[in-house]
Amino acid sequence: MDRSRSNLDIVTTPTFDWLASRAKSCNSRLLVGCPYVNNAVITLTEAVSSDVSRTLITKTDLRDFAMGASDLNSLCALAKDGVIIRSLSDLHAKIYVFDDDSALVTSANATYRGMYHNRECGLATNDRQIVERLAQSLLGGLGASKSPTQMGIRELESLRTPLNAIKVFIPKPPRVGDDTGDEPPSMNDATFSLSSESDLLSGFKGWLNLTLRGVLEVTESEFDIQELYDVCSPIAAAEYPNNRHVRQKLSEQLQKLRDLGLVEFVKRGHYRRTLN
Repeated sequence: MDRSRSNLDIVTTPTFDWLASRAKSCNSRLLVGCPYVNNAVITLTEAVSSDVSRTLITKTDLRDFAMGASDLNSLCALAKDGVIIRSLSDLHAKIYVFDDDSALVTSANATYRGMYHNRECGLATNDRQIVERLAQSLLGGLGASKSPTQMGIRELESLRTPLNAIKVFIPKPPRVGDDTGDEPPSMNDATFSLSSESDLLSGFKGWLNLTLRGVLEVTESEFDIQELYDVCSPIAAAEYPNNRHVRQKLSEQLQKLRDLGLVEFVKRGHYRRTLN
C-alpha cells in the first residue's frame, strides 16, 4: 500500500502477508478482534517485538471449541505469552490494528484457512483517525452493552474440563461433486449435549457455579430471570447468607455464561439453556 497516495487498499488472500509486513514495523500496539482463532494467531503475535502490547478480542464459546471452529489451546498459549485475552459474545467482525496508523477490516479469521487458503477480502487504511476509531470501537465491544471481559490464564485453563463434558453431534453433510468440505461446520448444524454435569460444573467457582447449577436445574430450556431466581435463591441463602443482591448477581453471571455459550439471550429477562 502506497501510504503517500491512498488511505485505503484492498487486501486479499494470503491475508497473512499483509499482516506480517505490518507486524515487522509494529512498535507499540497490536490489537486483534476475531471470533475464530488457532495457532495462526500465535504466529502473528510472535511476529511483533516482545515489548509490544498485544490484545486479542475473541469469542470464548465452548461450543465453538467443541466443534473445532476455534482453539482453546491457542488462547491458553497466548495468555501464557502475555497476550491480553478478552471475551466478546456474538463477535463476527475481523479487525487487525497496528499501532495508531494501520488497520485492516477483513473477512479473514486468524486461522490458517483464513490467513492463507480461503478467498478473503478486506480494506486496509492508514488514516489515523479511522484507525483510532476502529480500535476504540473494538475495545468497547462494537456497540455491546458491556465491554469485552478480560480472561486470565487460570480462567482459560479452567475451561478444559467443562469443554470435555460437551458432546457435539454434527450430521455429515451430503457430498457435492469433489468438494471435501473441510471448513468448520456451522453451529446451526450441530446438536450439543452433556456427557457429565459434574465435569461441566467443576470448571466454575463461586457465583458462576451457583448460577450454572440453577440454569441446569430449571425445568424448561427457555426460562426467565424469575424462574432462575426461584431455583437459586435457596442455594444462595445457604451459601451466601449475607448477600442481599441475589438477583443482580445472577444477572451478572448470566452474561458470563452467555460468553461461554452455555446460555443464549432470547429477549430482555429471558434466556435459553444450550445444553441438555
